[in-house]
Amino acid sequence: MKFKTWIASAACALATTLGGPAAAAFPDQPIRFVVGFPPGGSTDIVTRILAEGLSRELGQTVVVENKAGAGGTIGAASVAHAKPDGYTIFLGTVATNVINPLLRKSLNFDPIKDFTMIGEVGFYTNLVLVNAESKYQDLGALIADAKQRPLSYSSPGAGTSPHMTGEYFKILTGSDMQHIPFSGSGPALTALMGGHVDLGFDNLPAALGLVKSGKVRALAITSTTRIKELPDVPTAEELGVKNMSVDAWVSVMGPAGIPADRLSVLSSALLKVLAQPDIARKLEDKAITIKGTRPQELQAYIESETRKWRGVVETAGIKPE
Repeated sequence: MKFKTWIASAACALATTLGGPAAAAFPDQPIRFVVGFPPGGSTDIVTRILAEGLSRELGQTVVVENKAGAGGTIGAASVAHAKPDGYTIFLGTVATNVINPLLRKSLNFDPIKDFTMIGEVGFYTNLVLVNAESKYQDLGALIADAKQRPLSYSSPGAGTSPHMTGEYFKILTGSDMQHIPFSGSGPALTALMGGHVDLGFDNLPAALGLVKSGKVRALAITSTTRIKELPDVPTAEELGVKNMSVDAWVSVMGPAGIPADRLSVLSSALLKVLAQPDIARKLEDKAITIKGTRPQELQAYIESETRKWRGVVETAGIKPE
């Protein structure tokens, strides 16, 4: 009996020596999901919805970490410089990975080369907003006034999609408006409701509840077609602002160099999450049009978006700071 036991033990030891220890399944610890904006804004809202689905799909806790500031680039930089082991991911946006790199000289990361693309989540429109008590009842009146005297407009931060929407709006309408950036949609919308700015540009998910409650008024949307969430709000193009078409996209990415096997796990999990009825409903309730793409598709898309927005920046005469 002792001899048989010795043989069995030796066989196990030999198998372990030859095959090595079994690799731990990924993920075997919590994942950090970084968002570059403060709680309450549209990007934060979407991140938390995705974190819920990913936690369930991956069988591990996904912890949302807000690293706000500098138009989302503080959070982006922290992920770009993180260990590429798949345990740190980021909700990248058109602002953090396209617009800001075109507007800032001092970024310490490359918006494409320093990231592993995991997949696009989807996109949403922006809104032209005024305070509920504003004298501007329609977009035409606001534009006419902005041509006569300078107006102030809020955005969630310099380099964000709403900021660039405002600058694009100025070009197309010939308006005189001063940009007042805030650190996220929450503070920007609070300033708008308090009457501290004349108008605001913001993402639909962040502003939708305030519009429906009557606390702010949407004069126009920046998509080319009306949206089901606010069917009575016209597009800016309908109101005479030709070529006014801006949608803001959100995507999941991580540091450059995530191993292919772990990238495959994360990419597949994201696609499955976006197909989950409860997650899809929550995203759609926040006005997200779900897209769901794979890493290679997202890589090509961000490169094309960079070319597009570079043209807008050059036309607007905006100089990198």
